[in-house]
Amino acid sequence: MLVVDDEPMVRETLGQVLADEGYVVDLAVDGETALERVHAARPDAILLDLMMPGMNGRQFLQALREDPSFAAVPVLIMTAVHGLNVNLQTLGASEVVEKPFNVDELLNKVALAVYRSRDAHKSISQTLPFVSVPKVTPVQAERGVVLIVEHDRSRLQQLDLLLSARGYTVVSMTRALVQISRLARALRPRAILLDLKSDGVNDVVRDMRAATELDQIPILVFARERAPEIEGVETLVNAADADLVNFVERQV
Repeated sequence: MLVVDDEPMVRETLGQVLADEGYVVDLAVDGETALERVHAARPDAILLDLMMPGMNGRQFLQALREDPSFAAVPVLIMTAVHGLNVNLQTLGASEVVEKPFNVDELLNKVALAVYRSRDAHKSISQTLPFVSVPKVTPVQAERGVVLIVEHDRSRLQQLDLLLSARGYTVVSMTRALVQISRLARALRPRAILLDLKSDGVNDVVRDMRAATELDQIPILVFARERAPEIEGVETLVNAADADLVNFVERQV
C-alpha cells in the first residue's frame, strides 16, 4: 500500500492502521515523491489526498495513468469534502474515502481494492521447485472465489495455480487477518482454506462462525501435525494439495 498525504498525522496514522492489518506500507508527502515510490515498488493500491502542495493528487493521477505499467493500480481518493461528487473514471480513481475516516469502511474499501488489483495480475513468474503440478482439466468458466491462508509462500502460489486452473478466483495471503471476514462478506467465497500455523486462524474462525451471514461458508483448517478440533470447521492433517483442492470441489 502507498499512502500519499502532506499532513504528517494523517499519513502516519493511516500507515499504522494499514500496517496493523498486515499490509506492507510506503508513505509519500506529495505527488512527485509518490511517483518515485511507485516506480521503486509497484503498489497493490494507493490512498491519495487530492489537495497537496507541489504536484497535487490530480496531477499525480494524470502522470500515473499515462504509464501503461501503472494504469490499472487502484487509487482511493481521500477527501475532507463530504458528499464529494466526482467522476472517478474521468479522474482515474477507483473509490472515494471521506475524512475523518471510518476505519472499518476504509479497511473494507482497501481490502476490495487490493483484491481487484491481485485479480488483475494473477500470473506468477516465480519457479515453484518443491511441488509437482498434477495434470488438470482445461480452464473452466468462473466458479466463484476461494480464500486461502498459507504461511508457506511457495505452497500458496501452487494452490493459487491449481485452483485458478479449475476456474476459481483465488484470494490468498500468508496471515489470517481481520480483512478475511470483510472480504468474505463482500465476495461470498465458495470455500476458505486456513493453514493452522498462520497467525490469527482461531480468531478468524471464531468471527466467521459468530456472524450469521458467514456461518454457512465452508472452512477447512489444515495442519502438518495433529490439529485440535475446531467447532464448525473441517480439519485435515498432512493434507496434500490435491486434498485441499478436493475440499473446494466438494462445495460446488
